[in-house]
Amino acid sequence: MTPTQHWVDANGVQLSVLELGAADAPPLVMLHGMRDVAASLLPVAEPLAGRFRVILPELRGHGASDQPGCYTMEHYLFDMNKVMDALGIADAHWFGHSLGGQILARFAAVFPARVRTAILVEGLGPPDRPGDDDETRWLTGHGAHLLETLGVPQRQRPLPSVEFAAERLLANNLRLEPAQAQALAAHATRRNAADELVWAFDPRVRSVFVARTRRVDVEPYWRKVRCPVLVVSGDLAHEYWRAQIPLEWDGRFAPGELEARVRTFANPEHVALPGAGHMVHFDQPEALTRATIDFLERRA
Repeated sequence: MTPTQHWVDANGVQLSVLELGAADAPPLVMLHGMRDVAASLLPVAEPLAGRFRVILPELRGHGASDQPGCYTMEHYLFDMNKVMDALGIADAHWFGHSLGGQILARFAAVFPARVRTAILVEGLGPPDRPGDDDETRWLTGHGAHLLETLGVPQRQRPLPSVEFAAERLLANNLRLEPAQAQALAAHATRRNAADELVWAFDPRVRSVFVARTRRVDVEPYWRKVRCPVLVVSGDLAHEYWRAQIPLEWDGRFAPGELEARVRTFANPEHVALPGAGHMVHFDQPEALTRATIDFLERRA
């Protein structure tokens, strides 16, 4: 199934948007995560395209979309409004993975009339970390994090080949199928102005989290989300958090912590998928698709 590609202007930033399914079907917007691309969601999106008009925006700084160097939650909320307006969509069902889920949770709170249902896949951020409740320690760490994050250079180290990129994807995602990694590597790389092969994301996209957002900062948004919400978690996600955050910490939620986050939403459900890490759409695409269809059939 070959998606249609649209280009949407978001105040001078060109956004690539893929579309699958019939134009008169109920719209479903699917947002990928940080340093990912829209094509990585196709194993889930394609089975849904028989029931929905599936819209797959590539976030600014990712994929074929422009890399303006400015990446805040506010920019992403603005961009999603522009995508919906450009495609003539008043409201939609929404699906967001990781960063896409965090964007979606805020979008549903700030623009509730545009969100019918919300599916948040590993989209509630990392577990609480040691020191998060220590204001002095947190502020000291925030300063160091700010300097590091905003100091990330734009230029990337060139990749020798698409095959090398596929090998890196496999090394970082142990349950990803080799054939899928090869296909994804073609979408996840691009040629820069010097005709060098690089990853298809701006390294500066990390600046969206320059504020080191904690749960106490995002829960006010979650409490304002009134639509039906499905939270999907992977039972092996601790592997990802342990590797991403350099602490003497196992990357796991404390007992009851994830459940407490889910209950913050007014109308939530929670599905934990066995055998899935943070990249649920890589590890268990069929199970994720089934959970999505089941939720939408009951709550749409």
